[in-house]
Amino acid sequence: MKKLLLLPSLFLLPQGHTLYAQSPVLSTYGKIIEGHFGKAGLDVAYSAAATSDGGYIITGLTTSMVANSDEIAVIKTDAQGDTLWSHIYSGPLLTGGNCIIQTSDGGYMVSGHTEDWGSQDCDAYEMKLDQAGNMLWEQHYGGDSDDIAKSIVELGTSGYIMGGYTFSYGNTGNNQTSHVYIIRTNTTGDTLWTKVYAGAKSDECFSIINMTGGGFLAAGWSNSFGNGEDDGWLLRLDASGDTVWTKLFKAPGNTALYQILPTLDNGFIVAGYTTPTAGGAKQGLAIKLDANGNPLWQQEYGDSLANITFQSVAQLPTGNFIFAGSSFVTPTTSNAYILTADQNGNMQWDEVCGGTDSWANAIVTQGNNSYLVAGATSKYGDPTGDIYYMEMNNTLPSSLPVVATGAPQLYPNPVKNQPAVIILPAAEANQAVHFEVMTANGQVIVNNASILAKDIVINRNDFASGVYLFKVTCTDGTVYKGKFVVE
Repeated sequence: MKKLLLLPSLFLLPQGHTLYAQSPVLSTYGKIIEGHFGKAGLDVAYSAAATSDGGYIITGLTTSMVANSDEIAVIKTDAQGDTLWSHIYSGPLLTGGNCIIQTSDGGYMVSGHTEDWGSQDCDAYEMKLDQAGNMLWEQHYGGDSDDIAKSIVELGTSGYIMGGYTFSYGNTGNNQTSHVYIIRTNTTGDTLWTKVYAGAKSDECFSIINMTGGGFLAAGWSNSFGNGEDDGWLLRLDASGDTVWTKLFKAPGNTALYQILPTLDNGFIVAGYTTPTAGGAKQGLAIKLDANGNPLWQQEYGDSLANITFQSVAQLPTGNFIFAGSSFVTPTTSNAYILTADQNGNMQWDEVCGGTDSWANAIVTQGNNSYLVAGATSKYGDPTGDIYYMEMNNTLPSSLPVVATGAPQLYPNPVKNQPAVIILPAAEANQAVHFEVMTANGQVIVNNASILAKDIVINRNDFASGVYLFKVTCTDGTVYKGKFVVE
C-alpha cells in the first residue's frame, strides 16, 4: 500500500466572489435560496452535509478554477445560505471530492480520488480539514489502476471507514473490472485494513454506514450474479470487514443502490434506481430496512416514460423521507428532482428544480428548519455545468411561517399518527436548550437537559391522549412555552 503525505496548493475564494451567488426564490413549499459556483468548464457537487452551526458543507469537482487540472472544491454556507468560505484543493493532476462529513471535532473529512502521486490512474483519497477548511493531512490508497472512495464515516475516536471500488485488486488474468473496496483507517489516515469483495464481473460500492450493534452495511450494485444486468447489492460486514451476509435486489433491467442512511427507528433507508422492464425507463427506488438489514418495504417512483434516478435520501424529523436525484425529460436532458414520501414510502409531493440540464447528487436536512440539495446545472450559462445548490429554509407545509417570529410553532397540533416538530425563532433554532413537557396538572414527564432546538420532536407514541404543556429554555436565557394536544 503506497502512502505519502504531501500538501497540495490551496486557494481561498474571497467573500462575495462573483463565481458564487445566491438568489432567494419563493416556492409552494417556502423560501428557496439558490447558489452556483464555477467558470467555463464542468463544476459539480457530489456530496453535502449539515453542520452544527445550522449551515451546510458541500464538496465536489471543479475543472474551471485551475488551468488543465481537476480539483476538489469545498464550500461552506451558513443557515441563511450565504457563503462563509470556498476552498479549492489543487494538485498537478485530477483530484475530486465524492463525500464530505463533519467530524466530532467540528472539522471535516473528504473522501474521493486523486492522481497527484504519480499514478497514471486514480487512487482512493482521504483529506482532513479544520473548521475553516484548512487542510490538516491527506492520504491516498490503492494500486496501479483506478481506485475510488465514494463514501466515508467517522467511527468515534477510532478513525474512519471508506467505501468505494477498485480496479487494482480482485482481478485475474486480463480481466479488468471493478470490485467493492473498503478501507479502514485510524484518526490520521493510516491503514488498519482493506477488503476487496470481488465477484466474477463488476461490483461497486457507493455508500457505507456503521451499525449500532457493530460492523457495517454497504450498498452498491453487482453485475456478477445475474444474466448481464446490474443488481442492487447490500453487504453486511463485521467489525473486521468480513462478510456476514449479502442481499441482491433484482429486476428485469438494471438496479443500483446509491445511498444508505440510518433512520429514526434504528433501521435504514436505501435510495437508488431500478428498471422494472428490460430496456424500459428507470424508476426511483426506495427500500426500507429494519435494524438487522432485512427489507420491510420497497417502493418505485415514476412511470414507463419517466426515467427517474435517486442519488441521495434524507429523513425529516417527522419521520418522512426526502429523495433527490434526476428526472430525465429526454434521454440526455434532465432536471434536478425532489420527492417526499411518508414512513411507508407513499409519495406526498415531488418537484423539479435547477433548470434544464441539471441534476442533484446530494440532499441533507438541518433539523426541522431546512434542507439542501446539491448537484450541477447549466442554467447560469455554462453548458458543461456549474456547481449548484438549493436551500429550502423550511421542510413543513407552507401554511406555517418559515421562521417563527414570536411564539414557537408546533406542527402538527393536535399530534396524531406522526411526530410533531417545534420551530423556534432563528436566533434560538441552533442553540442547545433545556426541553420539558408537563401534563395539564404540572407533572413533568420529559426533562431533557441538552438538545438542539432544531431537533425537538414530539413523538405520538410517547404520550397518552390528552393536553400537554412544553417549555424550552434557551442558552441565551430566552424561555418559550406552549401547549399541544395528543389524540
